[in-house]
Amino acid sequence: MNMKLLAAKSMVSWRGWMAAILAMLLVAACGGGGGGNAGTPIVGGGSATPAVADLAVTLSATSVPNTSGSTVVATVTAVDANRATLSGVPVTLSVNAGATITASAATTDIIGQVSGNVSIGSDSSLRTVTVTATSGTLTRTASFNVVALTTPSMSMALSGTTVSGANPVAVTVTIKDANGKPAGGVVVGFDTSRKTGSFSADSALTDANGVASVSLSPISGTASGADTVVASAVFGSSQLTATSGFSLVATSAAITSIQASAGSTLARPVSAYGQSVLTIGLSGASPATPVTLALSSACEVAGKATLSASSIKVTSNTTTVTYKDTGGCGSINGTDTITATIAGTAIQSQLQLFLSSPLANNIVFVSSSPEIIYLKGSGLTTSSKVLFQVNDAANNPLPNQLVTLGLSTFTGGLTIEGGQSEVTQTTDGKGQVSALVNSGTVPTPVRVIARLGNGVTTVSSNLSVAVGLPSQLNFSLSQETKNIEGYSLDGTPNKYNILAADRSGNPVPVGTAINFWAEGGQVASSAQIISSGTLSRATAAYLSQSPRPADGRVTVVAYAIGEESFVDLNGNNQFDLGEPFQDLGDITKDKLYDGAFDPLFDEYISLAGLAAGSLDCVDSSTTYPILSTLPVADAWIPVRPKTCDGLWTPRTYVRRAVETVLSTSSAQALWGSTSGLDSSCVSVTKQLTHAANSGTKMVVVSSGATWSSGQTSGSLFFLASDANPIRFNPMAAGTVVSVAGNSKGLTVKLAGGSPVANTLHPFPGVGVTYEFAEDAVTPGNFTLSFMSPVSNLTTSYTLSIDPKKGPTSACQ
Repeated sequence: MNMKLLAAKSMVSWRGWMAAILAMLLVAACGGGGGGNAGTPIVGGGSATPAVADLAVTLSATSVPNTSGSTVVATVTAVDANRATLSGVPVTLSVNAGATITASAATTDIIGQVSGNVSIGSDSSLRTVTVTATSGTLTRTASFNVVALTTPSMSMALSGTTVSGANPVAVTVTIKDANGKPAGGVVVGFDTSRKTGSFSADSALTDANGVASVSLSPISGTASGADTVVASAVFGSSQLTATSGFSLVATSAAITSIQASAGSTLARPVSAYGQSVLTIGLSGASPATPVTLALSSACEVAGKATLSASSIKVTSNTTTVTYKDTGGCGSINGTDTITATIAGTAIQSQLQLFLSSPLANNIVFVSSSPEIIYLKGSGLTTSSKVLFQVNDAANNPLPNQLVTLGLSTFTGGLTIEGGQSEVTQTTDGKGQVSALVNSGTVPTPVRVIARLGNGVTTVSSNLSVAVGLPSQLNFSLSQETKNIEGYSLDGTPNKYNILAADRSGNPVPVGTAINFWAEGGQVASSAQIISSGTLSRATAAYLSQSPRPADGRVTVVAYAIGEESFVDLNGNNQFDLGEPFQDLGDITKDKLYDGAFDPLFDEYISLAGLAAGSLDCVDSSTTYPILSTLPVADAWIPVRPKTCDGLWTPRTYVRRAVETVLSTSSAQALWGSTSGLDSSCVSVTKQLTHAANSGTKMVVVSSGATWSSGQTSGSLFFLASDANPIRFNPMAAGTVVSVAGNSKGLTVKLAGGSPVANTLHPFPGVGVTYEFAEDAVTPGNFTLSFMSPVSNLTTSYTLSIDPKKGPTSACQ
């Protein structure tokens, strides 16, 4: 195509595109599109006012109270002929009747509205305020009324107009808000203008119905005349009052007698849990002059008796009330006093009722607190409060009962209440007695025997005497992972677990403190024993960090206050001279974990007066090898030489130590067997133990090495060791080992060793099986890989197997 023609066509296309863009911009500028607003086109680069068809004026309220500052919000909306809102329309707002208006803007906003805040000002006159909105020649209005403020109301009602001591009346006050709705939660105060009345309460709170009630009585039963009840309350900003008059009538009533069907004499008491009918005689009571009688009882107040009525309106000369012994009140007091009072007066009469005490039916064990106590002199809790409860036939607690308490055994010097063989106690108001049991020198279960005077007996449970202190032989330390990827990584976690028991194999107390020390990394300084399934254990957290021993081996020591283990030959659970025991000295921080203390770099924890001595740390007898500590050769019970005292010590540091491997992230795998390797193999020397200046030559797996087997199938053996330059350490637990064949006809498989085990040594190792097909390419290549568990760093080796060439000599 002609290039000039193409250029011309491109110019036409570009001009058309620009024209379309300009047209859209013009429409947008004129208000066209979007909301459907009909506007006037732009002329000469200016803009025109949108065409307004109507204004809608709305008010936030149609009336407001005539209080200073009352306001109404007026909102004006501008619309076009299609009722679409118009923005940018100028609107003027005005009000009359002394009100003022403040507009939010001079033109309508993006949603076509402008608003104004109308204030009635300080003018409290009742009037109509009109809001006027004007846009050009268009005007619209809306009006609201200024009305009188409505106030809350209070009303009062009395249940009667005649008040006497024998006939009090109820005073009821009702409060409603300005809208006539009940006002709850208002405090109402009550008084009388001449101070002749007495109320059941000087104030009361209105309920959800706006009602508050009290009872009105005369201050004196002999008072007469008239008075006024005055109720007052503050509701919001309103002070409310209500009044009502009443007349006072002097009381001429009297209580003439009180008789009981049972209990009036000691020979005929009210039976335990029984009842009696009380007959009360009165004078001056009639339907025209009723008497209100109030009744009370000491046992009723104590919650152990009931009266069928506590207040009775009496209109005749006699009335009856039923008294019931509901709680065996005779166990507290042998009598009960019934008091009858004419309400509003000081007129009263009393009757003494004789009561029978319930019989003790049984005694039950309640608790032992604590349930485990420890040997005398252990420094731990050595006493327990044992609680019993005496019940009657209705299974109610029975006070004032004698109970004799004694022990089932006195083994090791157990005592009750500070040295007695038995003790007699009286049950308290809850029917309970308690005794303090004190431990002796022998761990044993013990029961407290409780006996009533009628021969009923029971025994306690859940109480035992334990040794309490951890014993060296019963102190165990283990770790969650023996080989963690922490030689070059910070923050790799581990956990150290302590199981601690006393010399009887029983759990040591919760809260026993276990201390920890680590040669490298960071370990929790201490952990407290907790109860796990009723057994004792503690756990300390660990993180890898600096410092790190060069050989990647970290010693961790746990220790606690405990006792040296011994063999109790005579069964008295105490150490006696001549009995074999485990002599312990200072704790060694054995950095080489070799059981030998080297003063050049090993640290120790001095017993600081607990048991430090200068003797060799050996057992008192070789007859009992179970007690052998082997302090100069045993790294897991570290003891500094020449710090024992040759005496059994009840307070010493029990201890255990373990070793943790901080494995490198990269591998330095070793050949498990060197027969068949070619001359490309590399040897290194690594220590198998901490023994100084000693090591074993090992053959490192390196890429390019060939295994000359002379066989088409067989197996290879590798050690999953890390790259530590000094020690023969395993890769971290969880390291994944994999193999893959790289040559035609060669099949390789992993025969075991992946993932790497939780171990301190690179054994049992990794097995690889291989097999060549008839058409295999030989020698055949395969890849051996080790991927560490935390960093996922992978160390890979490409190796060859020659099935045609037989092994010659071991790699040197």
